Amino acid sequence: MSSAALSRSARGEINQLPCVFAKALQQRCAVCALSLHDADQTLCTQPLARAACASLHGLLREKARFALGLKQEPLSGPTRTQDELRLQCGGLSGLRTALDPDAVAIDVSRLLEQLALTETDALPWEKLLRTIANWPSAP
Repeated sequence: MSSAALSRSARGEINQLPCVFAKALQQRCAVCALSLHDADQTLCTQPLARAACASLHGLLREKARFALGLKQEPLSGPTRTQDELRLQCGGLSGLRTALDPDAVAIDVSRLLEQLALTETDALPWEKLLRTIANWPSAP
């Protein structure tokens, strides 16, 4: 067995974590070097990065509750698909504008690196929330 096949096999068997920003990646409004796509789902190849994405997603969801019109607690229950697209695509787009304005595309793994160097309280939340609220809800 080749080392590339072994690596793919090992990654698939060891790390079956679904990508937190799968909807954004599937809609092609973002890319991520750490994602692995198969026929059914988008997986994350790095558990620590996935944890950082989960934290970021939770923070975006909490901050965007009002902008998305969510009545429930920020981390309870699923959101509607169109709200999730607005949250993911709009949130990542706003973060790219704030943290990586020269980037050609929204790159989740690159945003995580930039975010690690930034205090989340220092982010321009008003602009980010406006981007989320104004993101088209359906492609």
